[in-house]
Amino acid sequence: MSEESQHQLQWRGKNYGPWTYAEIKERLREGEIHSLHQVQVNGVWMLLRDYIETQEAEARLQRAAEMAAQIRAQESAKKQSAKPVVRGRIDGPVTRPNPFANPPPVYVKSVAVSHGGTNHYDTHDEVAPTCWLAVAAFVVSCCSFVPYLNLISWLPSLVLGHLALQQIQRQPALEGKGLALGALAIAYAIMAFATFSFLMFPDLFYRIFPIAG
Repeated sequence: MSEESQHQLQWRGKNYGPWTYAEIKERLREGEIHSLHQVQVNGVWMLLRDYIETQEAEARLQRAAEMAAQIRAQESAKKQSAKPVVRGRIDGPVTRPNPFANPPPVYVKSVAVSHGGTNHYDTHDEVAPTCWLAVAAFVVSCCSFVPYLNLISWLPSLVLGHLALQQIQRQPALEGKGLALGALAIAYAIMAFATFSFLMFPDLFYRIFPIAG
C-alpha cells in the first residue's frame, strides 16, 4: 500500500524523510513542508501536490468500487429472497435503479512537460507562503532613509529580522529569507554609519540624523 511505503522529499537541494504517506500528510498540516516539495515515487520525482491528488483519487475510486459491490450484493440478496412474481395487473409504476445516478469521480492528472529527459511541472497557480515577520522587518528598515526616523528604525528592524530568520529556520516551507537578510543588512549599516559619524564627524551626524540636533 502507498501509506506503508517510504518516500524521500526534496526542496531547494535539501532532502527530507524518508516518510510514509501518513507522515507526509501530518507534516503538511503542521506547515513543515508544502505542496511544492518534490517527492520520489517509484524512482520518479514529482510534485507533492500531484502525488497527494493521485492518492486521494485512487482512494475515491476504491470507495466507489466498494459501494458498487455492496449495492450489487444487496440487490442480489433481495432477488434471492423475493417472492415469485404473479403475472397480472401492476398496481404501481415499475422502477429500476439507475446505475449511472452516482458515477465514480473522474480524476484528471496534471500534464508534465519533458525537457531533456526531466519532467517540469507548472506551478504558477500556487506559491510558497511568505513569512510576515520578514516583510515587516524590511518595511521598517526602509524607514532608515526617512529623516527623524532613521536613528530609531534600525532597532525594530533588527529585532524583526532576527525573529524572521528564526521562524524560517523552524519552518523551512516559508519564504522571505532574502527580505529578512536585507532588513538586517540595512539595520547594521545604519547603526555602524551613525556610530562612525557621531565619533568622527559630528556635524555630518547631526545633518543626517536631525532628531539628535
